[in-house]
Amino acid sequence: QLQNHHRSNNPSRTMKTAILLALIAGTQAFAPHSVSRAPTQLSAKLPDDMVTDTRKEIQVIQDKWNSIRLLDREEAEKTLDGEWLEAYNRFYEKYDDDMTRMTETVEKLEKMIEPPKVAKKTKGQKKRDAYARKLERSGGSA
Repeated sequence: QLQNHHRSNNPSRTMKTAILLALIAGTQAFAPHSVSRAPTQLSAKLPDDMVTDTRKEIQVIQDKWNSIRLLDREEAEKTLDGEWLEAYNRFYEKYDDDMTRMTETVEKLEKMIEPPKVAKKTKGQKKRDAYARKLERSGGSA
């Protein structure tokens, strides 16, 4: 009799196991795949004899900008001049403008997501409100 009882649970257990496996397989179908970060030939640096003069000029400009944009504003004012200073100022004006707009957007969204909480009425305030409603219904005289 114990064996019969054990067999009656088997279909139920099999069904539960099948459902669990289906759920696991379903969630794994939507999991992001790991991306290989192996370097490719596209990201490799070209040998110097294959680089054109124009590309060399671009690389020099990129290297200079990478060092300039990390300067703080006081240091940039002291060390930069002409076109580089203008480019630096344009970059950080745009950056500041974008940050201001994002801050304003976040503040607006924050008010929508978490509206300000209204303080609960005290027992005395509830009684005053009830008395005011009573006066209103009776026509103003109590």
